[in-house]
Amino acid sequence: VVKEELGFSIGLAPSIGFVSGASFTSVPTGATVVITTPYGFKLGPLDFTISAAFGGYSGKYDTKDDPDFKGEEGWVDEFNPTIMGVGGNLTLASFIFAEGHAGIVGEGPGIRGFAGVSLEYLMKKGLNLPVNILVGGEGFISTDIGTGGGNMSGWGGLGVRLDYGF
Repeated sequence: VVKEELGFSIGLAPSIGFVSGASFTSVPTGATVVITTPYGFKLGPLDFTISAAFGGYSGKYDTKDDPDFKGEEGWVDEFNPTIMGVGGNLTLASFIFAEGHAGIVGEGPGIRGFAGVSLEYLMKKGLNLPVNILVGGEGFISTDIGTGGGNMSGWGGLGVRLDYGF
């Protein structure tokens, strides 16, 4: 019996941050789960599919510039921004991809972007595996990152995602 794939995939993308806005004392690290649907359309040579992203990150910030902070001046505090967004993926020749999600980043509206290379052709066609590996740059921008005071900030780094198709 041949089992046909539904066209959905779920992926986990740990991210190591390299750059961040002034709000951060240390660049956030964490992971994002991406659920990709089979729904989408062709956009010339590109394949567009709808997806959703959910994630959690951990970072630190210096409270010296926070007017609402009531503790010791210059104290470094931890915070855990979360990511929830809906968007889509653009893929060219099952090799180059760009992905964007709009939603909530931290405590305010924001965006998440991830772009790079996909090993889909090698993993699925060449090795006949139900997984795909994507490697690229990942970035986050928020209108209120969650460090207090409603400050706009963001961070970026290297993301590596393992997708399982079903």
